[in-house]
Amino acid sequence: MAKKDEAKVKKTPEEQNQELRSLIAQIEALRAEVALVNQSISALQSTQATLATIKDLGKGKSMLIPVGSIVQVTAKVEDVERVVIDIGGNLSVELPYEEALEYLSKQLTALRDQRRILEEAIATLYVSAEDLLGEVRGESK
Repeated sequence: MAKKDEAKVKKTPEEQNQELRSLIAQIEALRAEVALVNQSISALQSTQATLATIKDLGKGKSMLIPVGSIVQVTAKVEDVERVVIDIGGNLSVELPYEEALEYLSKQLTALRDQRRILEEAIATLYVSAEDLLGEVRGESK
């Protein structure tokens, strides 16, 4: 019985405000993470599109390759069947074209899953914040 009484103990307005601020901070942090995940998704989608374009152009075609934010150089595609992919930790691996696309696809799936989890966490925090606001306003459920 004592545990039920403890659960029903009302929080002070200061405690409620602090909890609400904490929830809002968590929501904002998760939104920032979602934005980073969205940037990564966009970059991988762009990479997939670029690889497809290079494959369509074929071996021996010249193109401009960015080497910085304002500089491009002309390069000739010699081999479109092998792709070097950064796998993290300053490591790269050479993969056949189709395996490289599969790797990118798996990375996109993982990022989309991560984004979904983050968005679900945000939704849960919103519900908690709305419940807390109801308590603060004296609304009962």
